Amino acid sequence: MSYRPESSDVPLEESSDGPDRRLIMRLLVAAVVVVLAILFVVQNNDRVEMSFVFFTVTARLWVGLLVALVLGALLGQAAEALWARRKRRKAAS
Repeated sequence: MSYRPESSDVPLEESSDGPDRRLIMRLLVAAVVVVLAILFVVQNNDRVEMSFVFFTVTARLWVGLLVALVLGALLGQAAEALWARRKRRKAAS
């Protein structure tokens, strides 16, 4: 005897009545982000001198902005993790 899933058991992404709208939206948003990123790189391709505390480096502007963005995101994630840890410790005591 084989198992035949009910219509509510089938995830939306595997439905046979057509492509999933959420998947299409994700792909569309990803394509827009890629196009915007390419435009950003093309427009900010000048070499600039960047100074930070003890060192100075010459690099493309978009590289400096990307490094700043990534470092900011990492610091934000670290702060959020520390905050959640603090809340868990308070709740446990």
